[in-house]
Amino acid sequence: MTASNSTARARRLFELDLQFKKPAGTSKGVLRSRPTWILAEQKPSGIALGEAGPLHWLSRETADEVRASGGAWVGGEDSKTEVASVRFAQEMIDRDSGDHILFPSPFTEGKSELAINGLIWMGPREEIERQVSSLLDRGFQCLKMKVGAADWAQEQEILRWIKQSAPDSELRVDANGAWTPTEATVKLQQLAECGVKSIEQPIAPGQPHELAALCESSPVDIALDEELIRYSNPAELLDLVLPAGIVLKPSLIGGFGVSETWIKLAEERGIYWWATSSLESGVGLNALAQWLAVRTGDRIHGLGTGSLYVENIESPLVLKGQSLTFDPEKPWNLNLLPGFTGQ
Repeated sequence: MTASNSTARARRLFELDLQFKKPAGTSKGVLRSRPTWILAEQKPSGIALGEAGPLHWLSRETADEVRASGGAWVGGEDSKTEVASVRFAQEMIDRDSGDHILFPSPFTEGKSELAINGLIWMGPREEIERQVSSLLDRGFQCLKMKVGAADWAQEQEILRWIKQSAPDSELRVDANGAWTPTEATVKLQQLAECGVKSIEQPIAPGQPHELAALCESSPVDIALDEELIRYSNPAELLDLVLPAGIVLKPSLIGGFGVSETWIKLAEERGIYWWATSSLESGVGLNALAQWLAVRTGDRIHGLGTGSLYVENIESPLVLKGQSLTFDPEKPWNLNLLPGFTGQ
């Protein structure tokens, strides 16, 4: 990890390479590490933190653009950048007085909980079954499985087994755009037969007319995910595709402000929404959980990624069963940010 050199001592930029405890399989390949950037600013009451965590196979910016934009911020640039993940980090910094409470609520007082789904990564059949059994034992009522990379017949078998094991559970899948429109037409019907409630991004982004046709005929709810990242006119996309839902990743689409725009437009059209993390460290996950806690109803979000890494920036977030909670008495651990290890 490195820290940028700057005469502006109140700000620093840290580059982290978080290592997965176990390889994480997706339709885009197997993940073993996750680079991310932490913006830190000394404020009168403490250190404000923001996270810029693009995903190289999804984000519209490159790592070099993140470094350049983050470096400009360290050097004193205060205008909001067009680099989506850095803009998200700037929004965190703006809201953080140094105590990392961005959205005060009963949640940050330890008085409420945030329901999340249990995430099932791709892998050998026995490993997937182990993940499912663990999630069910811990009380998860909503399970989301990554699909699109393994043998399709086997993936269907696993989905049927999950539904048989937990018939009252909500079953979601995420294809990360793995299928062609023709493949998706057939597989959506098969997913319905497996008891799947919804699917995120069945085909690759950039095919809105094909998505619209799928959404019109699909027996399974289709939620747009990657499609949101590069689309500059949210209302136009939603009116054209008319999906059942949208999935928000604030660090990939440009922050809380952009996310709120998508939410407003979706709700006006009767389109439901939920949010998921983008495999952020504890800094980004903390911000997402606090934001969702003040504006969510009974939605189940995808924030169960805090324990993926060998080392992480530890926040007061605590996973209890299928709920994410905030323990105000639990201290932050900023040891991964040398020189900025205080509260």
